Amino acid sequence: MPGKKQKIEDSFILAEKIFRKVALTSLKKVESHLHGDYKSIFHGSGLDFKEIREYSINDDVRNIDWNATARLNRPQVRVYEEERDHTAWLILDVSPSMDFGSRFNTKKDIMVKFAALMGYLAHKRGDKTGAILFNEGIEKIIPPEKGLKQVYRIIRNLTDHEKTDTQRDKPDFSRAAKIIGSKKTIFFISDYIFPDNRWQKPFGEMALKNNAVAVRVIDPVEESLPDVGYINLYDAETGRDIAVDVSDPGISKKYREFVLEENKKINKIFSALNLNPVKIYTDSDIAEVLVNYSQRRQNCTASALNTPGH
Repeated sequence: MPGKKQKIEDSFILAEKIFRKVALTSLKKVESHLHGDYKSIFHGSGLDFKEIREYSINDDVRNIDWNATARLNRPQVRVYEEERDHTAWLILDVSPSMDFGSRFNTKKDIMVKFAALMGYLAHKRGDKTGAILFNEGIEKIIPPEKGLKQVYRIIRNLTDHEKTDTQRDKPDFSRAAKIIGSKKTIFFISDYIFPDNRWQKPFGEMALKNNAVAVRVIDPVEESLPDVGYINLYDAETGRDIAVDVSDPGISKKYREFVLEENKKINKIFSALNLNPVKIYTDSDIAEVLVNYSQRRQNCTASALNTPGH
């Protein structure tokens, strides 16, 4: 079937072009800060606990064990050893709401770039990368493999994924926790706009068993409506159109209250799992977001270290 073979080859070429574009705009900036290692942002992935010993000047302050430090009255660190065969999983939201974008990029565009960036960094470490595309349930599983071709494969499946208006039988999303297992790095990339709360339990299971990184993709319009009069708002999750006068102060106020309440619910879940999500807006530079995120983590840890009583 030459036609099908040609389509697959064209898809790989497109995936490679997307990857190269990301490489030109983001990789150099991120690598200069991370030294080519995504673990320097998302500490703890792929590491097995080995022992506790006294802190030395070259140790990472994020490894300080405060309980042991309090008992011995001297700074103690937890020592880890590297797993020989590490795997990074990309959990990718392909639900309709990810196709929204009020400016140059959709939320899906940002997700593709982030997946390409993390896939490349995992490749440089010699790690395997796998992906799970989900909507209401699992739509596609890409088993973990090493190499750039695997990164292209993930990008190709993500860009080629087509929306469907017809209902299909889909596996329960909770299967993802069983597929991934434990002691993996997982990047859960989504806008976290879900019609119900079924995602919370399996997400929590994955987060507790693995080194989980919550990546929340947001369009600026979703947090603050523009003052442009009447607009048609399309609810991608329900499929309904609503005409709204966004210049009405009352509507704007109610919308802000709604957004605030939804953010509180999501942040409560993240807080319970001890997760500090990475927030990426559709008009932001992914590389700058990741570098700033890493610097904030380091500063917060350093401040904790210098806090009296620790």
